[in-house]
Amino acid sequence: MLNKIVLFFLLLVGSTAVAQELNANVVVNADKIQQSNKQVFSTLQNAMRDFLNNTKFTNNTVKKSELIDCNVLLVVNSYDANTNAFSGTLQVQSSRPVFNSGYGTSIFNFSDKFINFNYLEFEPLVYSENAINSNLVGLLSYYAHVVVGLDADTFSLYGGTTNFQKASNVVAMMQQNDDKGWKMGEQNNRYALINDILANMYAPYREALYNYHINGLDLMATSPDQGKTGIAAAIDALSNIHKSRPNALVTRIFFDAKADEITNVFNAGPTFDTNKLIETLTRINSTNGAKWNRM
Repeated sequence: MLNKIVLFFLLLVGSTAVAQELNANVVVNADKIQQSNKQVFSTLQNAMRDFLNNTKFTNNTVKKSELIDCNVLLVVNSYDANTNAFSGTLQVQSSRPVFNSGYGTSIFNFSDKFINFNYLEFEPLVYSENAINSNLVGLLSYYAHVVVGLDADTFSLYGGTTNFQKASNVVAMMQQNDDKGWKMGEQNNRYALINDILANMYAPYREALYNYHINGLDLMATSPDQGKTGIAAAIDALSNIHKSRPNALVTRIFFDAKADEITNVFNAGPTFDTNKLIETLTRINSTNGAKWNRM
């Protein structure tokens, strides 16, 4: 009888654990490409989705309920069938659930303008931490590690460091590539993003991610007053970056994901004195000034 119980428990654990971290929805938009055979774009879409959803990017055991929801939109601006060359833009978004709610909060919303790769239809996409065999594999591996790292940072202070370091290693391996997205010196590219995330001077960004969620948003269902106080404190800490690096990339990334949510949180009850918060938000993120003024 005991053996049957142990076997049942092992089967139950196996049914709830998965071999990857991401629940990725991938869309390849090739509307700009004028050609009759669009099959290669469908094949590419499936290959990207399968790579992200079937690859394990950490050593953690993950339950199905813990998969990270993310959306990847590749807009193809040009395609050369003779060389299998693609170029375009990539939009990457990720979210995580809020404690005691059915709400998913946006963590990452980034647009990459430097997308260039070669893909031969049905070519296998193979992940390796030590060798990248194509620019497409490099792109997908890089953003997978960034998404997993940011998600981990929202649950544990600096919890995503290992994956950020792996993303940085991808950048290092791709330096021989001519793609501007990997090169030092370009603004708002993959090199700049991961370099800033890992830099000590931008640590308040990662601290804000943790405190905003654990000490803020995750408390909203049970203690909205405390939750709002935690969110305001996280934003105030984020303002430390503005003092030395106005309009920093990580600050913009934070508000690209959070601006609408912040507005909605503080427009709803209970009443919260937003005067100082609005002043801080307007100073460090004037782009969304109209939203802050509506709070």
